[in-house]
Amino acid sequence: MPRQKLKDTIADYKSSCHKLFLKQGSFSMYHSKQVDYFINQAFRIVLGEFFEDFLPTKELVPFCIVARDYYAKNHLCFDEPIPLLFAYKNLKIYHLKPLIKALIELLNDVGLRLDYIILENEGLAYMSEQELLNSLIQMRFISGSKLLFKDSKARVNLTLKKHLNSLALNLFKPCELAFLKQDFNIQKADGGLQDLRNLDNLLTLFKKDSFNYALSFISEKNFSELRLAGEFLLSFKSALNLQNQKDNDEFRLENAQDLANLMHKREKKNLKAKENLVQKILNSMHTISLYNAFLIKQIQNEFLQKKEKQYHFSSFLEALQFLNSLKDEPHNLDINLVFALKEMPFLKEENEKALELFKGFFERKHCFFILKILLDSGKLKELFKPMIRFLSNEESDYCFDVEAFVMLEEFEKANLVLKENALLKLVILFSGVKEENELAKGGVFRAFCAKFKLENKELELGLKLYKNFNALKELVEKEDIYNPLIISALLSKLENLKTLELLTLLTKIKAQISHASPFFYKALDKLLINAKCGFEDANLLEESTRRVKKEQILKRTKAFLDLSPLLQDKITHIKSNLFLIKNSFEDIIKIAQIAHNQDFKFWLNTESNLSLEIICQKDFKIEYFLYALSEFNLIFMSFYELFNDKIYLKFEYENIINQTHKEKLLTLLNTNLNLSHKRKIKKPIIKKDEVKFDLNYSKTYAKLNLNTKDQQGLMAFVMNIFRGYDLHLSTAKIQTIRQRTRNSFIFEKNEALLQNQNKIINSLISE
Repeated sequence: MPRQKLKDTIADYKSSCHKLFLKQGSFSMYHSKQVDYFINQAFRIVLGEFFEDFLPTKELVPFCIVARDYYAKNHLCFDEPIPLLFAYKNLKIYHLKPLIKALIELLNDVGLRLDYIILENEGLAYMSEQELLNSLIQMRFISGSKLLFKDSKARVNLTLKKHLNSLALNLFKPCELAFLKQDFNIQKADGGLQDLRNLDNLLTLFKKDSFNYALSFISEKNFSELRLAGEFLLSFKSALNLQNQKDNDEFRLENAQDLANLMHKREKKNLKAKENLVQKILNSMHTISLYNAFLIKQIQNEFLQKKEKQYHFSSFLEALQFLNSLKDEPHNLDINLVFALKEMPFLKEENEKALELFKGFFERKHCFFILKILLDSGKLKELFKPMIRFLSNEESDYCFDVEAFVMLEEFEKANLVLKENALLKLVILFSGVKEENELAKGGVFRAFCAKFKLENKELELGLKLYKNFNALKELVEKEDIYNPLIISALLSKLENLKTLELLTLLTKIKAQISHASPFFYKALDKLLINAKCGFEDANLLEESTRRVKKEQILKRTKAFLDLSPLLQDKITHIKSNLFLIKNSFEDIIKIAQIAHNQDFKFWLNTESNLSLEIICQKDFKIEYFLYALSEFNLIFMSFYELFNDKIYLKFEYENIINQTHKEKLLTLLNTNLNLSHKRKIKKPIIKKDEVKFDLNYSKTYAKLNLNTKDQQGLMAFVMNIFRGYDLHLSTAKIQTIRQRTRNSFIFEKNEALLQNQNKIINSLISE
């Protein structure tokens, strides 16, 4: 086959190999065999060019091409480096180095990316442990002299036996069944390719006969489960590389739909195609992680002649009774116990007694480790049927079920002493159940709790907490927490202060595992204060009433009484009610003094997260400041009208910066005050269905929701539009998740807003 024809054949294969996803079996198996063919053809071309009409058979040339590492197992993924060994025997009659060099150049030229080793046959006996570990535990013949391959393989095997002890210790890596995230590195994540390939090496190293060594410890059915999980993981890796047109290990949830399309995944059991894909890949990784931990432990124990406790239960009920008998304290992972439960069948006649034991687990101070064992063994579904494993959650780092368990672990670490502890743990577990509406949530919760025989009061409290599990988080991130209608709606759902306090506790635990910003905690505390005021006196929810009460207290403070009569008068005539309600007495006076003495001032605060504060005239073009700071993650904006046509603006960012960075930012912002340095603001892409106006948000405020792709300069553009229509922005909540920004803007209702609603939307959208 001529060089160009081979090159064209490989290019055609690369453009059409996505069709392999339609076949039964592993993409990697088909791909590895196809690469074998290309290498064979390239070798044939080079032999022909070197020997011309005197071409000997391949067996007579003391040279062989060997697949090594994952390629030897037919686990090569698309666009991965191809691990090869070029082995040769140094005979005087053959000058093989130019031939090997020509072969490598041809393989590179036709588009095959190599990771190769060239070794003289006798040198195989002198390889270091690290070279063996990384290269030659796995070997498979591709082309050339089979006689030389057998000799090379025998030399490598002798060297492996010589270094068996040290190699094994390198492969006995500590394993834990870690919580899988929805965004992950497919190589390094728990149950990823490194775990899979490390296990393959270990099983090959200790192999005693033609049977797979894993069958010494697990059944054919178990081995088949592991094999299928591995095949899907490898196929998914190929899809990742195909999608990115390069070797890529990073998966992001926002790319799931494109990958589902590439792999021809369809909707299944009320799951969208992308949800089906995420569920399958995470299930596969968990399966690999489980068997990896179990098999490594068994091989290690046999190798070290170490005996560990083995668990044998006559029934699943007996296994639950054993779990219940364990001391009420945190326990480390026992993979033998997990595997024993996995292999134990669940009988329907055990259901009633099993549920009684299951209920008792929640009464323990430490139930997380028991529930985690049930989850990892796959037996939790028998006791807690509402939970489905690995349903993707676009609002979190984790799937719904995993997030619930991460929360449960954090809850127990807090060592809270509450009479509602058992109920709170059950509610946290239920937070991992995905239901679309409150009616469905109520039905599922009541049906399950009927089996637990909860008292009606306890049931109703649990149901309120479950239905409103994310309510406080949603309000803090998307709503005006000072809006009386918003607070009143919350109070009507919760009904009493106790429910509010318990829900706040759950919200803080979820914020901890989500690594929420300091701003989130401050806003949550303010929301709690506002809601408590509402429970004490509903009239205090009215904005004007709250201002009057705050103002009366302010006027009696020494700091206020020390001000000049003119400034006192200006403070009491500040236009914005929310400015007085939201800010401390100290900040009110400080900001009023600056506004009284200066027309413009800005400053940065970096004590915790970055914030920018500005006092300026109403017509100041803030969008240029925002453009200068567009590299940072803006999470909250506040706008307050003061006096003399001056406004106070505060922008809070998620980022934390040092003093050096702060000084650079100050220089940049001062530069942007100069008109000659201002950039033209580029219009971002915003679709019509991504903008929603709510003119009935409250009596005095309207709300605009913007849910669009995150783009540089987006906020600068939006603020420019708002200023052009003379809109009075009161508050803005900014949230960016998975490359999409979910923004809420709260405006004071005025004539400009009411008359120009459609024009504002048309100015924002790009369609």
